[in-house]
Amino acid sequence: MTKSGNITVFGATGNIGIELLHHLSKAQLSTVAVTRDINKAKPMDNVRWIEADITDQASLQNVLKHGGTVFLLSGHGPAFVQQQKNVIEVAAAYGVHHLVKLSSGAVAQDSPFYIPDSFIGKAHGEVEQFLKSSGLNWTILQPNAFMQNWLGDLAVTVKQEHKIYEATAEGKRAYIDLRDISEVAFKVLTEPEKHAGKTYLLTGQEAVNFYDVAEIISEVTGKETGFTALSIAGARERLEKKGLPLIAIQSILAYAEAQREGKTAYVSDAVSTILKRPARSVQSFVEDHLAYFR
Repeated sequence: MTKSGNITVFGATGNIGIELLHHLSKAQLSTVAVTRDINKAKPMDNVRWIEADITDQASLQNVLKHGGTVFLLSGHGPAFVQQQKNVIEVAAAYGVHHLVKLSSGAVAQDSPFYIPDSFIGKAHGEVEQFLKSSGLNWTILQPNAFMQNWLGDLAVTVKQEHKIYEATAEGKRAYIDLRDISEVAFKVLTEPEKHAGKTYLLTGQEAVNFYDVAEIISEVTGKETGFTALSIAGARERLEKKGLPLIAIQSILAYAEAQREGKTAYVSDAVSTILKRPARSVQSFVEDHLAYFR
């Protein structure tokens, strides 16, 4: 376990952040959880919540002045790059021992998930380079697409229409359960010396397409679910009707385009290597979230 003081978690109120806090709390590790809105804080043993604004370095100084180890996650807004750079700069100035950044699999040109025109990939790539030149000890986690993304529109259409609508055709991807991401982050934060200077591409245990996902949902729920393969144009129209912002639509379609072209079927062993067990399967994910699909 780390002996480098507090563990500080940015992005603490999001799905990954909350899962990570549960692990840290259970391990009885002194943890600082950072939020922009203290009203969103969820009380936990061994966790102290602090309200801070990552757009303001002065606000961050109070958070990071005791050093320790940092987990960096923040939302993909227009100021994303500068916000993350702010955290890194203050962390370096105040002697943070190790910083773990949650990034994206779309960053590196040699990555099987590289998306040339991805705003998210470019933004994370810029921050990664900044982190590597900061003088901090670092580890970078590059997760693939999340299974939890299925709990929104996909689960709704499964429940209401017994249909999945995606523009990925027969393309496969090794979707990851974000609970595995949070467990990997916990391992890295608590044993940072083992993971210093390493970048981990995180995927699920199996590459699947949405025909496979529909079949698994059918088996688990006992109700037949089908997959309707949309064209890119059809998917764009559907997303526009839902009122998604242009930048989100562009990102979703870029990922779909790469997947339908068969570029995203790579399966990494990083999760199983770090956690000493297989990554969660699609079937186990559906079983654990059955109420969303049935």
